[in-house]
Amino acid sequence: MEKFNSVEFVDSLAEVTSHFDKEVIEKSLLKTLTDFTPSAEYRIYRVLPNSSDKTVLALIAHVKDNDSLSHEIREKHLHENFCDAINRAVETKLVQIINTDTGNKKIHVIYPALNQGNESFAILIQSCEKVDLEHQRLVHGLLKVYSNYLELIEKSRRDKLTQLLNRETLDAEVTRILIRNNTPKSDTLKLPSYSDIDSREDPQNSTYWLGILDIDFFKKINDTYGHLYGDEVLILVARLLEKNIRDNDFVFRFGGEEFVIILLADGLLVAEKAFERIRMEINKHPYANVEGLSVSIGVSHITNQTTPTGVIEEADKALYFSKENGRNQTRLYKQLVEEKLITEDAVDESEFASVDFF
Repeated sequence: MEKFNSVEFVDSLAEVTSHFDKEVIEKSLLKTLTDFTPSAEYRIYRVLPNSSDKTVLALIAHVKDNDSLSHEIREKHLHENFCDAINRAVETKLVQIINTDTGNKKIHVIYPALNQGNESFAILIQSCEKVDLEHQRLVHGLLKVYSNYLELIEKSRRDKLTQLLNRETLDAEVTRILIRNNTPKSDTLKLPSYSDIDSREDPQNSTYWLGILDIDFFKKINDTYGHLYGDEVLILVARLLEKNIRDNDFVFRFGGEEFVIILLADGLLVAEKAFERIRMEINKHPYANVEGLSVSIGVSHITNQTTPTGVIEEADKALYFSKENGRNQTRLYKQLVEEKLITEDAVDESEFASVDFF
């Protein structure tokens, strides 16, 4: 480890906390570590929700010899020699040290990153020839800064009532997908593996679809039972949406009684089936005082639109058609255009011209 310089360390902390994009933050964190230990190799993994006994990880940043990789790659398994140590680190929340490459005398130190709920949400693996106590304290301190800063960012991304992702986060996520869609396939991120929530299995040819969900006759619920009860309905619908999406899908509070889901699906029919399943789950759930609560859904395929506005307006047109033609149904913009039930008009983006996306 190079001689510690407190001024450089503070500057490094300032750099890490100057960003709002998680990928940039994680890359900056590893760069800071390699600045102090240039001979070491670092990998940081996200701990994925998983029902089995084994920890499932996603590689989100990797730095070796000052060369960085920030692509997210979901990995079902690491090398078997790491599995037990990683499971112990996640479960005990303590640093684990293993030595697997006896010929090269490589030491691998596994650091768990904890959130405010004291749960391991990420794993940092550092590979080097030797580790001293001062270095472990440095890494531990940086991981605390990283964890606390991510918590602050996460709070700013959430709707206060439902705790779903908010509208600002939606705009940023759609922008990210549109940029990814216009990136050559060889450079794109590998898509994550699916959970067990439905039968869509192979994500290789899948693309993103955005659906706007609007609770039918919600004003009547507020007028009849009051806004506090209306808020309870919004919170319950939010929990149902979270329960019925996969780990790699997103759900947002769009505003009022509207929600947005972004999901991966291999084609129009698969996307329609996925949104229909969600609509029916909400419709069949029992609610106090309200019988047969339903939602109308409009869906847009995120392809080569120029801005999030274009994507959202397409879904909104399909939603409007759904509500004007019986409600409690899912309609897809592309399908409606092909059937000549709506016209494919140019999107007016003037009112969104001042919005900055990151």
